[in-house]
Amino acid sequence: MKTVHIRHVELGAGLPKIAVPLVAENADGLKQALADLQGLSFDVVEFRVDFLKQAADADYVMAQTEMVRAALPDVPLLFTFRRAEEGGCCPCRAEYYVELLGRAAQSGLIDILDIELFAGDETVAALVGLAQANGVAALLCNHDFEQTPPKAEIVCRLQKMEALGADICKIAVMPQTAADVLVLLDATQEVLQTALRPVVTMSMGKLGVISRLSGGTFGSAMTFGAAKQASAPGQIAANELRRILDVLG
Repeated sequence: MKTVHIRHVELGAGLPKIAVPLVAENADGLKQALADLQGLSFDVVEFRVDFLKQAADADYVMAQTEMVRAALPDVPLLFTFRRAEEGGCCPCRAEYYVELLGRAAQSGLIDILDIELFAGDETVAALVGLAQANGVAALLCNHDFEQTPPKAEIVCRLQKMEALGADICKIAVMPQTAADVLVLLDATQEVLQTALRPVVTMSMGKLGVISRLSGGTFGSAMTFGAAKQASAPGQIAANELRRILDVLG
């Protein structure tokens, strides 16, 4: 498997890298969220722009992204605009989704672009190509907040991400039973046998917390830890996550 270098971080090598979400409703909240990162141990910052109340205003979003980059000049920055149908906070037209991600890819402000697998194959391929042409890593992702698909389906989705050109392949699913968590971990391990790119997987909610802690054992290259506000069910505090990963590593 090829690792992915993003600034000083190498995804796919060593312990899973910790990403912390940057979550805020407006510019003042974003400044506070940035201040809350002080003293935290993390490798990547995920800017969840769909949490912004003005997320439907591309100019506003890019202005806030510029502020984040100025505050974190050396930190790998993951730009995520999660559509409502994938569990995000901002309903939008498909055209706006493509426009915003395209502007982010070409802005020179971000290092990784989150692209949803089910945005349409042609759209995904175009966004992946645009990101990579601008030196931005393409992270293809899929979220299921209702259930855990069968192992074969999880494997299929991750392999499709790689086939579409992803630099990083990510899936997050919701377990209904402890057995569902094992399904996700088993699928992760199977994909890693042939994967050419780093894979990021997690089982959400309280049942799935163990996958955020031990995912590296099964091959997951990155995990998400919270600062003040989590962006998904089951995230635990970043510093606590670091301590546990160090022990497990």
